[in-house]
Amino acid sequence: MITTNRDNVIRMLNLSETAAKKTDVYVSLLEEWQAKMNLVSASSLPDVWNRHILDSAQLYKFIEPGDKIIFDFGSGAGFPALMLAIMDETRQREFHLIESDGKKCRFLEAVAEACELNVKIRNERIEKISVLPVDLITARALASLDKLLPYAAPFMSKRTRCLFLKGKKAFEEIAAAEKKWTFKITVHQSLSGDEGRILELSEVKKK
Repeated sequence: MITTNRDNVIRMLNLSETAAKKTDVYVSLLEEWQAKMNLVSASSLPDVWNRHILDSAQLYKFIEPGDKIIFDFGSGAGFPALMLAIMDETRQREFHLIESDGKKCRFLEAVAEACELNVKIRNERIEKISVLPVDLITARALASLDKLLPYAAPFMSKRTRCLFLKGKKAFEEIAAAEKKWTFKITVHQSLSGDEGRILELSEVKKK
């Protein structure tokens, strides 16, 4: 098992013993499946605890009590949604992982079963999903902000928020999106890297 930064990350996140064990299972399965298919970049795997686990799990503190239905767009290897589901030990929230790649969905299902998570794996394209209001939308490494907002807008009510994990081009993406969209936004510093940002958006509307 990859152990780089494991103990530090678990302490930073204040993970319970159960959540820590489930995260170990997740990382182990990621290593096993990565050998057969490209789930994450090979260069990021040695630093999986910082690059993927911490980066994803830091969103949990932004989840509000009223956030019951959470959609994760382009789930890929399950970041951030699977980590958030692991931390949600009350199991009162429902995480929908939307991923168009069938092979990646099988990986997500394997982790969800092994870790006994309250998630729904949806092997669908975002634009084909029946529209319904959701409480929170997450996405990581899927698309630029101006491309994410058209996906998110149909699912948003007045109280819906988005949490998008971004890198060094975060402010460029915000400027580009503001040409076509209006929204309230708070930019948070990422815990996993100096260049990382968390974009918290609400009241998204097309101009």
